[in-house]
Amino acid sequence: MKWNTYLRRYGTLYLLLILPLAFFVVFRYMPMSYILMAFKKNNILVPPWQVQWAKNSGFEWFIKAFNDQNFISSLKNTIFLNLLDLLVGTPMPIIMALLLNELAFPKYKRVTQTVLYLPHFLSWVIISSISLRLFATNDGMINKLLGTSVPFLGTENNWRIMYLVLGIWKECGWNTIIYLAALTGISPELYEAAEVDGASRWRKIWHITLPGIRSTIIVLLIMNLGHILGSEFDRPFTLSNPLVVGASKTISIFVYERGIQGSQFSLSTAVGLFQSVVCVIFLLLSNSLAKRFGERGIW
Repeated sequence: MKWNTYLRRYGTLYLLLILPLAFFVVFRYMPMSYILMAFKKNNILVPPWQVQWAKNSGFEWFIKAFNDQNFISSLKNTIFLNLLDLLVGTPMPIIMALLLNELAFPKYKRVTQTVLYLPHFLSWVIISSISLRLFATNDGMINKLLGTSVPFLGTENNWRIMYLVLGIWKECGWNTIIYLAALTGISPELYEAAEVDGASRWRKIWHITLPGIRSTIIVLLIMNLGHILGSEFDRPFTLSNPLVVGASKTISIFVYERGIQGSQFSLSTAVGLFQSVVCVIFLLLSNSLAKRFGERGIW
């Protein structure tokens, strides 16, 4: 195909790409120049490329971060909480999608889906406020109903459990949308053939449904592994309290305290850059591992 013919046929599509490309250049790539703050002295009054390099060949803030026990503790908490979300939170939407797919009554299925989706639209500020009242040790509704005084959010282990449970409750229903969409791509003829062969419902799920959505599960798992060192701010920050600081302080809270409250912008930039680099490495490794086992991966 000649160049002028190609432009006449597809030129409109390239014109439509100009706006999203401009958005990414202006709001995604141009701000990356401030990554230099991680290697420069702490000064935000002038552009980072005009600031002098930090000590130790520019790695002063990285060294300072890894010598800070608060950062090490935040790093451990971030990894542990994300691993909990990955190990327990990843299978839950799959199980929920399988259960919803097996429901025989369409109206009941739609109502159930709507009820499961609703928590996703609540902010963590609202959820934490409700949780603090429901699970309060002395006057919480749950403890009053049970006649107990369990510190659901008052000890570190209990807080971790509640952190995980509330996270699953909020996002499980929303994440089932992708798996339900993947389930619609499975041919009904496969189920009919299995039924003729006498396969039970469990056998059909194990040999047809799960293999049919395996590629979707792998892609989402790779994406979740890419966030293994990332951390939300609002979720641990709003659920935290002085009794569980040792378990609730994550990297995002550390960056907030040091960068915003403590005005150590170069230190917080260095920590954020470290997070991003590690997340990219995990993403590349998990994608490569998936391809090695015969899966498509995400690129």
